[in-house]
Amino acid sequence: MRNYTMTLWTEAPVFIGDGGKIGKKEYIFVPGQQLVHVPDMVKMYQDFERRHLLEAYEAYLLRDKRDFAAWLKQNKILQARQIPHWVAYSIDSSGAVFEDRGKKEILTFVKDAYGCPYIPGSSIKGMLRTVLLSALLLNNRDKLKNEIQNMEPRGSRTSMLKRETNGFEQRCLHTLNRPGTERRDKVNDMMSGLRVSDSHPLRTDDLILCQKLDISTEGKQRKLPILRECLRPGTEIVFNLTLTDAFRFSAEQLLQAAKHCQAAYDACFRSAFHVRDIQREGTVYLGGGSGYATKTFTYPLLGKKSGVDLTSRILNKITPTVHGHRLDKQKGVSPHMLKCTQYRGKIYEMGACSIAIKEKLQ
Repeated sequence: MRNYTMTLWTEAPVFIGDGGKIGKKEYIFVPGQQLVHVPDMVKMYQDFERRHLLEAYEAYLLRDKRDFAAWLKQNKILQARQIPHWVAYSIDSSGAVFEDRGKKEILTFVKDAYGCPYIPGSSIKGMLRTVLLSALLLNNRDKLKNEIQNMEPRGSRTSMLKRETNGFEQRCLHTLNRPGTERRDKVNDMMSGLRVSDSHPLRTDDLILCQKLDISTEGKQRKLPILRECLRPGTEIVFNLTLTDAFRFSAEQLLQAAKHCQAAYDACFRSAFHVRDIQREGTVYLGGGSGYATKTFTYPLLGKKSGVDLTSRILNKITPTVHGHRLDKQKGVSPHMLKCTQYRGKIYEMGACSIAIKEKLQ
């Protein structure tokens, strides 16, 4: 058993969602300060009850179209340069755009019982699984030529290529050969020998607000009405990593696999976007919003030409009329949008991180 400290540095904003949302009338936006204040809802309701404002607040939620800050000012709760005592935390919103049409819901970052953001170990293990499997498939592409040639997207959007995907995972990762089991059984997955803790707690000061930004191969930008709480670029995140004898790769091989995957990503996908001034350091991609090419092994397995063909057919079956993926082959890349965001005047590829693994001394 080998114990390590694994460190990630966010080279771009990173989003790990908890499935929650902050409604348009549930946070305070202060344009002059470029801040969003997020309330502790229990304390806020207690304050409204003390002020006999619960009915007025209910009426505001149901019928009033004004901004929450305007309602708070009317009821003398929000004073100049003072925020209510029930605000739980504040987020830098300089990278988010609030248009004239009004505010947007905010997708929230996962937090612990004390309200501190963190990254679950399961998210990191999933990222490392994708990296390792992609690298193994990349190195064994010639041996898998027959299976590759017969791949055809079929089934529902949730089960498309499921049989092929499971087959590749079993061949590459199900190597434990435990007595009385079959290769397909989960107990034979060597990833059981890779254990990752949840990250050390982070601070709410590490959070920023980011808007979804798609960039086309021609460099055209499209801002979408999706806001996310994200870790700011430059955040250091620390995990405990344990490799047991069941896991047959070293920490150094994991890092090398990440570099191979990054090279394949650049050659097969990123090189199609001739866009300047995008911050793109890092060797791994983590979290939501980073895009199809970072979450799947289609390109490492197939290469650029076949990868574009299969990916475009997959995406066209999933969203046949919405995004026009049937034309991706003509563009030479699929999907045909680079998933980005903006922060303090810079554009970033969503989710990019640097990684280091250091063995713990006994």
